[in-house]
Amino acid sequence: MSDLPTWSSVAGWYDELLTSGSGPHETALACTLQLAGDVTGLGLLDLACGQGLATRALAGAGAGSVTGVDSAAPMLRIAREYESREPLGVRYVEDDAQRLGAFQDASFDGVTCQLGLMDIPDLDATLAAVHRVLRDEGWFAFVIGHPAFLAPHAVTVPDADGRPGRLITEYLDEQFWRSPNPQGVRRVGNHHRTISTYANALISVGFAIEAVAEPSAFPLLAAQQPEYEDLPIFLGMRARRLRAA
Repeated sequence: MSDLPTWSSVAGWYDELLTSGSGPHETALACTLQLAGDVTGLGLLDLACGQGLATRALAGAGAGSVTGVDSAAPMLRIAREYESREPLGVRYVEDDAQRLGAFQDASFDGVTCQLGLMDIPDLDATLAAVHRVLRDEGWFAFVIGHPAFLAPHAVTVPDADGRPGRLITEYLDEQFWRSPNPQGVRRVGNHHRTISTYANALISVGFAIEAVAEPSAFPLLAAQQPEYEDLPIFLGMRARRLRAA
């Protein structure tokens, strides 16, 4: 049996990371909510919801209904504990994002995915599933680790003036990789893809890209990881499901 970390095995650690104050997740959440826009009264699906950080925020922002879906049962147990302590009407479902078999066609007004799309092996299948469960002209908003600056084995290095930047050597090499940092989120592994791969995959399945975001670091992120004070750590997109002919 493999002892490599998985999202199920790090669920407790991940929840502690978020609750102790995570600059990256604070910045990512703000980007997700900005891309989602006014969600008042909408029926939303939060894809790869994990322990429910973005799911709860969407419910708190006034969504009519929010369903979180994830394939890691330990993550969902933590999410349901939050819902039990502070009920927001969120429903959590264990399912595979590449199929979304628990959901009927045209079930949601919007789908979000915060820091999860790069963790899912089959991008095309996932986007097709998202497209299927959206109503006509529904939208999909996602935030991922920035492919250019979080490329495999990228390292932080100082420039001639001592300012931290990122050295990128493998951006064009699409691959699954794990960070060697034993306390890093990416030790679980993720699928590196170029920005063009994400954009073209959206277009090919029937989405029109409406907005692209590269959020500035919030103060906590800039303090925790100064290299991202002048570089974006995340890339976000919002795409619209085209009306069926």
